[in-house]
Amino acid sequence: MILDRVTITGADDSIRTDDLEKISLDFPFVEWGILASKSNRGGAPRFPSPRWFTDLQGIAEMTGDLQLSLHLCGRWVRDLLVGNVTFPESHLHCFRRVQLNFHAENTPCVPGKFGACLREIGKEFIFQIDNSGGNEHMTAALEQAVAQSYPLFDLSGGAGVVPKEWPKPFSMDGDDFCCHGYAGGLGPDNLEHEIGRIAAVVGDCRIWIDMETRVRSEDDRQFDLEKVRRCLEIAAPFVSVTARATRNGDGR
Repeated sequence: MILDRVTITGADDSIRTDDLEKISLDFPFVEWGILASKSNRGGAPRFPSPRWFTDLQGIAEMTGDLQLSLHLCGRWVRDLLVGNVTFPESHLHCFRRVQLNFHAENTPCVPGKFGACLREIGKEFIFQIDNSGGNEHMTAALEQAVAQSYPLFDLSGGAGVVPKEWPKPFSMDGDDFCCHGYAGGLGPDNLEHEIGRIAAVVGDCRIWIDMETRVRSEDDRQFDLEKVRRCLEIAAPFVSVTARATRNGDGR
């Protein structure tokens, strides 16, 4: 197993934006997953306010020290599926990857229009694979729409529950395996054990892991920087040399 990066999702106004820069300097393989939703623009934990969001983009542009992925949710994703880009284009600034959180969405997908939107946006895309049985048509459309698309296994559907078994990677582009993501209940108390379980399934494949729920306070209101640092310390020995040395790996 080659651990390409570690994504920590859900940073919000409960911390300062420069706290993320400090951690990135110590752990250059960390990617910050920033949640964005039309209905939760700073109005709920995990969703930063517009000012916080803009401050983070400013640090990323000025220093180049941050790896960022934009995690789109709700209405903005539903609109994309039918060919409409309704989220602010400024949200894409300084974000290399875009994750589409559509595990809970039942909106029909119009593949041609959806694909055209993604090609116009021109980013790397992450799509969730869960156990709901409801997003196969969306993931298939995404695979066909853009060359740089990456699957994220989150069998808990964003609920932060460790699966009984971690899924095996699947083949894309013939016999080649793209970089796969693994999420679901990972945190400082179980990460070392679960990395071992994931490694046993993926073999020599390149992966990344994503954590959200278990790097927060028990009441979910605080993004816990101590938990984040502990997770990154645990993950560091598994991270590839390339990921340690650069903040701009291509994920393949």
